[in-house]
Amino acid sequence: MHTPTRPHRPAACAAVAAAVMFAAPLTTAGAAAAAPAASGSCTPAVTRLPDLGHGGGAVAFNGGAIVGEVFDARGNPHPAIWRRGHVHVIRTPAIRTGVALDVNPRGQIVGTADNFAKAWELYRGRITILRDVPGSHADYARRINDRGQIAGAADNMNRAARWDSATATPVLLAPRPGDAFSFSKGINDRGQVAGDTDQADGTPHSAVWSPAGHIRVFSGAYGRGSPGDLFVINDAGTSAGESFNGAFTADQATIWSARGVPAGLGFLPGLNQSTALGLSGSGFVSGESGVFDYTNFTFSAMHAFVWPRHGPLLTLPVPHLSYARSQSVVHQISDSGTVVGQAGPGHGVQHAYVWTCAFQQAFLPPQAPGTATPPAPGPRPAGAVRWAAIRHIDMLAGDRPI
Repeated sequence: MHTPTRPHRPAACAAVAAAVMFAAPLTTAGAAAAAPAASGSCTPAVTRLPDLGHGGGAVAFNGGAIVGEVFDARGNPHPAIWRRGHVHVIRTPAIRTGVALDVNPRGQIVGTADNFAKAWELYRGRITILRDVPGSHADYARRINDRGQIAGAADNMNRAARWDSATATPVLLAPRPGDAFSFSKGINDRGQVAGDTDQADGTPHSAVWSPAGHIRVFSGAYGRGSPGDLFVINDAGTSAGESFNGAFTADQATIWSARGVPAGLGFLPGLNQSTALGLSGSGFVSGESGVFDYTNFTFSAMHAFVWPRHGPLLTLPVPHLSYARSQSVVHQISDSGTVVGQAGPGHGVQHAYVWTCAFQQAFLPPQAPGTATPPAPGPRPAGAVRWAAIRHIDMLAGDRPI
């Protein structure tokens, strides 16, 4: 969200040493918790990653590392890194709570800490707290590209930002003229940043900034000028996120071409909401689709989806649970069909999972009983126009399990 949060201490660096905890590996269905399989050696599998016994979720992966969060016995989130079947939990004076949100091929990991009070990078065992503008008390690091450039938000999270390194001053990316806020959640290796530019009332519009900071604003899938926001952009300039209708009583996963042409992806059968959270280089999409009450702003169901560039959204299996009794969401997806996310029983504890060869496992689910008529849109509550940004930041940054 773009509203200020609790203050944080000035930027500083801290070493990760004895404060990193190690947990024993845990597997399901006989599969070892390992790094995602490369194309050509892919075997369909669903692997539960180890945690501290209280749930967690995976958000991104690269090489031999998977990153996300795990929860402690009190329900507090902590950044987690999975390597070779083991979970490494970051607990330091610099990062008391938080989540790891992205990792690049160099092994540079970024995330957020202490309820958005600070953004950080972990590299070669050292944590660097990202710099912010003077007077700011909240920032957010969401993604890092192969060059080490980081995308997120700074200036009390009122401005989209790009850090050209972990020690660099943030480059603030201005909203569209006349808008009040900007926010970014994606960056590609060309330095293009994806996110949204927001009106004073918080209505978002999908936006991409060039490496020089020039903004392009895209219409959503509900017509010219309709709202939307972006979560990811690949090196071809294709981006993905969600589109809303003007009344914010409809929310649909959307993919945009490099020229900004939107295509709505629809929903899983019987559901009425979807968001694209992951996008591969070749255009595979991943995310979640749910039953959402647009009057009271609550979910009664949520299921992971993958999209193979054509046809309807497909969902993924959750071990030992039927579709109707499970809940899931997936984040990053690769061209080999590997995806990471979290899953578990409906309204129960979620755990981090990896699906390999996702499209060999994906299926079109039946329409769940009781969802033939999803909740009808109602009047938008005053002040709730930013529901999507708030909900997805919470989901991605670990304030609570989904």
